[in-house]
Amino acid sequence: DGLTLAQKGTLESWRETVCQPCAGNSRLVLAISTAFAALCVGIVDSEGGGLHLKGDSSTGKSTAQRVAVSVFSAPRYKRSWRTTDNGLESICFAHNHMLLVLDEIGELDPKHAAATAYMLANGAGKSRANREGNAKGTKTWTLLFLSSGEKGLSDLVLESGKTAMAGQEVRICDIAADAGQGFGVFDALPPGVSGAEFSDQLKSAAEANYGHAAPAFIEHAAKEFDSLRTRLREAQSEFCTAVIPSKASGQVSRVAARFGLIAQAGEVATAWGLTGWRPGEAMQAAKRCFEEWLGARASVGDSETPAMIAQVRGFLELHGESRFSPWLPEHDRPTINRAGFWKTSGESKTFYVLRETFKREVCKGMEAKAVAKALRDAGALKPESDGSPTRNESLPGMPKQRCYVILPKIWEL
Repeated sequence: DGLTLAQKGTLESWRETVCQPCAGNSRLVLAISTAFAALCVGIVDSEGGGLHLKGDSSTGKSTAQRVAVSVFSAPRYKRSWRTTDNGLESICFAHNHMLLVLDEIGELDPKHAAATAYMLANGAGKSRANREGNAKGTKTWTLLFLSSGEKGLSDLVLESGKTAMAGQEVRICDIAADAGQGFGVFDALPPGVSGAEFSDQLKSAAEANYGHAAPAFIEHAAKEFDSLRTRLREAQSEFCTAVIPSKASGQVSRVAARFGLIAQAGEVATAWGLTGWRPGEAMQAAKRCFEEWLGARASVGDSETPAMIAQVRGFLELHGESRFSPWLPEHDRPTINRAGFWKTSGESKTFYVLRETFKREVCKGMEAKAVAKALRDAGALKPESDGSPTRNESLPGMPKQRCYVILPKIWEL
């Protein structure tokens, strides 16, 4: 799939009518900075990945994407998630070392959502064979992508019946398109101008002026390549030091490094006179959006653990009354499709989950050993005396067997 780069207007007009008016609006500044950062990923050998603006159709996501697109080309530069695997590979390959802008993730087949996120960020297509059975050359690329949609990647994965994993979250970070100021994607509006009017102004300006900023950035970068690489790497490190909480996981650190690159790319573009922003504008926008992303997580640690515990708790919430039998000798109510038993201690319930049910249903989409470890580390699983995650219990009306004993602590997590 070919890539068309075009120019219209002038760099000066783009800076004055598209870029500079975005100042003070975190999502717009982040979008433009991401466009510049896409040109820097290869310079610092950073991993690829993406940002996903998530929000309602009236939020203004398309405006943020439109101003980012204008760094490179005309509005038609933006692509759609609705394509085949082969088509998307070709699109990624064509956008190597540039920004890929993808509209409406809801058009992506949920069954392919997780694999697609990995493919885009990891920078490699599928291995295929030719007619003779020999391996074809695999397309590779390095890029940043800016996506949008009313749903997030994890929403699509759940729709497919699978469980969203942290590796996907690291590769494509959901950013709320709504800046929370009552103006949708905008933090502030020009005096006397509505959100719709401001959006129209920016879109019109981006249709009249585009394609000049990226070449100008590349020209500067070519002249200062070595010093730019050092500057970007040092700034990434400083950004991470400033925003990463103590005891944060490697996942958080990887995302912080991406935001740090985006922040510094915007600052470099500003220093080169390309944006018209004040120094610190891009840094402030990236810092705010990163902190909002971090605040939306369940913890600063690996996100798998909270997700695992939440899935177990959700299963008990849904089936605790219908599929678990009371631990009472005189109980004669039949339990359809039994998942286990429950025993009371005061007002608390301990659940005894049958082993195969735990593996196949409670942990669906996850590794049972990892889930059991997460529960045990959190104090919500009672292990055997030898450390085994399952205990040998005499269950009512059943032969003695091993099961998972979920403690009341599960409700406190």
